[in-house]
Amino acid sequence: MSTVLLTGASGFLGIHIVQRLLDEGHRVRTFARTLTKVRAHLSLLGVDPHHPAVEVASGDMTDPAAVREAVAGCERAIHAAATFSYRRGDAERMLRENRLGTTTVLDAAIDAGCTGIVHVSSFAALVRPEATLDHRSPLGVTLGPYTQSKVDSERAARERQDAGAPISVVNPGAVIGPHDPYLGESNEVVRDILRGRLPTWPRGRMQWVDVRDTAEVVSAALGRPGRRYLVPGENVSLPHATLRTVTGHRLPAMRMPLRAALPVLQLGYATGWSFLPHAVEGSRLIASDTRVDYSATVDELGIRGRSLEESMRDTVRWLAETGHISARAAGQCLRI
Repeated sequence: MSTVLLTGASGFLGIHIVQRLLDEGHRVRTFARTLTKVRAHLSLLGVDPHHPAVEVASGDMTDPAAVREAVAGCERAIHAAATFSYRRGDAERMLRENRLGTTTVLDAAIDAGCTGIVHVSSFAALVRPEATLDHRSPLGVTLGPYTQSKVDSERAARERQDAGAPISVVNPGAVIGPHDPYLGESNEVVRDILRGRLPTWPRGRMQWVDVRDTAEVVSAALGRPGRRYLVPGENVSLPHATLRTVTGHRLPAMRMPLRAALPVLQLGYATGWSFLPHAVEGSRLIASDTRVDYSATVDELGIRGRSLEESMRDTVRWLAETGHISARAAGQCLRI
């Protein structure tokens, strides 16, 4: 099997991709800023950080020399590293790092002669109000710095793809699942709903996907250069509904128009006050009411994905086991 360079190897999706690649018999050269985090986070999945098929390389995705050194000798590459934040203070850095990191990694992989390169993008790069997205969708509208950075990054991947580079693009929705070392945005939302901190939700919908299904699609895309894949998942209008089913709790919630929530969201975004919600862009993504058609992924790769109920149940169990929520908040999830 091939040696695969993986950027973002210490992240939530990154460690699951490592596990998937190892299960399929690949060697993995992990690339991250901090190697101790890669080893510690792989251990969360029960993956031996000193596995003979795991190599480690340290550096920043925006550093051409470090990336060229890391990709040397690799037959394939996956670019899963990205800076993510809905906070105002991180906007400029996110825009700069995501653009530069994408071009640096993709160009280094192309120059190294990699025969399969995957750029992990996001459904956010394709979003258009009330549209149904599929693998043929054009780049979407900009709702804020995060979506701008994803549009810019995917544009760079598409330009190289159109020029003949062996690049495929994978667009997951909001990613949830167990074993999240940083407790990312989507799992944090699940936690806060179960703690009763999110009794309101914007009107609209967005797609939620499981991290394990995303890793499976990313791995499969390595052998399909020139293609674009949306990850199987579910179009969700109110996550509280599924969490009620898996926990047995009432979890009351009210859906409200974005315009009613914007004043508070914008104040939280502008001030950075921790007691105020600040995810203006995340709320705009939901209010865009975008649907995802991933049928081409099922047809081409045979990957159907887990149900939202299964993903939520596994996520809630993990949140309870790691102390992010109480056993009471997890409800019947711990009794099944």
